[in-house]
Amino acid sequence: MGARFTGQRIVITGASSGIGRELALLLAREGAALVVAGRDRARLDAVAREIAAAGGKATIAVAELAERAAAIGLIDESLAALGGLDVLVNNAGYGLSARLADAPLDEVERLFAVNLHAVIAATQRALPALRATRGVVVNVGSVVGRRGLPTIGAYCMTKAALASFSEALRAEEAAAGVHVLQVEPGMTATAFSDHRVIHGDHPRRYRSRFVMPAATAARRIASALARRRDRVVLGLPGWLMIAANTFAPWALNRLLASPAYRSGNDSPAVAPPPERPAP
Repeated sequence: MGARFTGQRIVITGASSGIGRELALLLAREGAALVVAGRDRARLDAVAREIAAAGGKATIAVAELAERAAAIGLIDESLAALGGLDVLVNNAGYGLSARLADAPLDEVERLFAVNLHAVIAATQRALPALRATRGVVVNVGSVVGRRGLPTIGAYCMTKAALASFSEALRAEEAAAGVHVLQVEPGMTATAFSDHRVIHGDHPRRYRSRFVMPAATAARRIASALARRRDRVVLGLPGWLMIAANTFAPWALNRLLASPAYRSGNDSPAVAPPPERPAP
């Protein structure tokens, strides 16, 4: 594998496990200098050690991205450590399982703070540096940003808003040379389900035959980043849901309202939220 990212200065949020961890290891092996951010210092230290053992370089940054000041401070800290910025990967996020009728509003607000507002704040702070290098913003969203699903509606809303943010930002920053990649994972083999907040009676884990390993997702993201693609959907379940929602929305509506779906039946045509680490 060639060193596609030699000399690139990259910040990755949610880098302590899952897709973020795998992407950090891959980009470091390909020559990038990294800031790996998250809430768990011990896990971040472990990732940094793995990167160092592979001959790479990483600085850790502990940040609670539910706080806007932390998102802004992370970028300031990263610019000081790296001396500039070529890529910002907004990967941190978490899930909420709750019916919209009784989802705790405080938790919904925190969900938006982490999954959306922190992304906007960090990106705004990073844009001057990214304009200077004609860099890339990578926003890790979800296929459920394309279609709201029952019991995870609030999570879906954050990812739909993130997709709109990516599209608008891409158009606005094109003249400055800044590119925006929107990533839409389906089901990914990480601990995302273990970290989500559950309100009410919902299954802890989803069942599927179509779960993508986190390392595979990272490779697909790195490839899309190197090619400066606009959007990448990861996994068959995501494509199936998008196709169903596009060509037979009435059938998908009926499935989502069925007792079988409400009881926790996992259909490959309806992907649950992508599994990624908590911030």
